[in-house]
Amino acid sequence: MKIKKILFVPDTHVPYHDKKAWALMLKAAKMFKPDIINIQGDFADFYAVSSHSKDPNRISGLEYEVDEVKKALSQLDALNAKEKIFVSGNHCDRLERYLMDKAPELFNVVKIEKLFGLKKRKWQYVPYKSDIRIGKLYSTHDTGCAGRGAVFRNLDTYQYNIVTGHTHRLAYIVEGNAKGEAHVSASFGWLGDLKQTDYMHRIKAAKDWALGFGIGYLLPNGTVHVVPVPIVNYQVIIEGKLVKL
Repeated sequence: MKIKKILFVPDTHVPYHDKKAWALMLKAAKMFKPDIINIQGDFADFYAVSSHSKDPNRISGLEYEVDEVKKALSQLDALNAKEKIFVSGNHCDRLERYLMDKAPELFNVVKIEKLFGLKKRKWQYVPYKSDIRIGKLYSTHDTGCAGRGAVFRNLDTYQYNIVTGHTHRLAYIVEGNAKGEAHVSASFGWLGDLKQTDYMHRIKAAKDWALGFGIGYLLPNGTVHVVPVPIVNYQVIIEGKLVKL
């Protein structure tokens, strides 16, 4: 029986990601050898085109951000997964909103897929506010809600197995229905750098957000067993093995 391995990459916010956490995830992924990689949204931060007020000391330019995202994608490409899925998130959507407001003439010219070379890299692109199904599991960035209860509300929305990003929280729940059917809802934390967060009080972010990622096992019947992988002191346990830098 062939079981396919899945790597779930949560919100990374390149180039404002936690470099140690990212390196640890890559090291663990090389050992894990995923058949499928699922980026769950907000892989890019797009701070340069955000509509929010910007810290002048943090602005690094759109070209730099795009180049750093390409480098990170190349590192994921090197894992040689047979299937790669790029789910877009609300931070990725910053670019489209910027173009709609500031340069509508370029809206159909400057696209995420082209900017990152996703087609050439053989990534399947899933636009923001859309989803994709992997076996009996849906993957989307968010369902329009955040906070501690998002993992429950996402399950209420889909009434089916669902993994999401967006909240930067690490959570896993299983709930059944009157028919005795159980479904999972999970989120796998994030890989961003807390020190570079300027849109939320850092104490609240430190309390609520968790470094981590996820893995999964896709069975031939479509069932996906998902496993959150928390990063604790820059160490993880994956398939019974301790991985550290």
